[in-house]
Amino acid sequence: MRRVGTGVLVVVAVLATFATNAGAGTARRCNGAARLCGRSLGTVAFATTHNSMASSADGFRPPNQRWSLAAQLQHGIRGFQVDAYLGAPRGGRVYTDLSGSLGDATELPAAFVTAATRLHRRLGAPPAGTPYQVYLCHVFCELGAVPMVDEMRTLRRFLDRHPDEVVVMVIEDHVPTDRIVAVLRDAGLEPKLLPVTDPSALPTLGDMLSSGHPLEVSLENGDGGPTLPNAFAGLVQETPFTFRRPRDLETASSCRTNRGPDGAPVFQFNHWVTPAEPFTAGRVNSSVLRARLGRCEVQRGRGPTLVAVDFAEQGDVFGVVRKLNQ
Repeated sequence: MRRVGTGVLVVVAVLATFATNAGAGTARRCNGAARLCGRSLGTVAFATTHNSMASSADGFRPPNQRWSLAAQLQHGIRGFQVDAYLGAPRGGRVYTDLSGSLGDATELPAAFVTAATRLHRRLGAPPAGTPYQVYLCHVFCELGAVPMVDEMRTLRRFLDRHPDEVVVMVIEDHVPTDRIVAVLRDAGLEPKLLPVTDPSALPTLGDMLSSGHPLEVSLENGDGGPTLPNAFAGLVQETPFTFRRPRDLETASSCRTNRGPDGAPVFQFNHWVTPAEPFTAGRVNSSVLRARLGRCEVQRGRGPTLVAVDFAEQGDVFGVVRKLNQ
């Protein structure tokens, strides 16, 4: 038998070590961390934007966010709360179809509600037979609107380019459910939707990615079946969402159950002051957020899933979410 030289053995050992380290370096990371791959969807914290579409970048007045949806994705937002309405282009703006349900106008300053109402009347309804499209708006599309299909295509391109990322979206839907389904299909997102047949047995992030379903979407009003379920029928529980002053977030009542059953696996932690304002967001998105999270975790007996804020670039939302996930 031929003897292998010491130098050859050293080379083989080095190559084996390199291969081992390389293999470890390429281990799957889910939403930026390997440890999250084995955790179920409801037990992972997601940096989330409230009224995600209502950005100053897209001309919304008043805005809830500074970054566009595309920029939010790039900066690490993985949870989205959006509002869907029917509208039609009219006079350089979008005319809102107010024949159906309407969001809570008290979330807007009174002056903006008055301005939107006047503008709605001035634009006037489009000619009979004009097709209405699905827009992401905040109560009044006249104050800001983006075509939903465009934003969903942005999300689909992001998921295509980032195969190790999971995204969660809750839609405040003021349009027929089949219109939402059609938009998601047109945007190429339908195959990526996670089917939720049993909310009590949500998959891990790793399983969602392996199965090709990195996107979980639910509706506040409608119900589109397993891939577009009603959020509050067993999937999502939440805190209240109307707080007029920062100190309102510091009360015990800020942690109480609002919509959704206590046992729902996804905990939507609504944390913002109405009306939205960057300076106030910077204050409540750091020390106030950390203190309230600790208080609500004790009161609710669990940690949050969707940590939803206004002006996500203000404060320390990303740091807080990283710590929660550790």
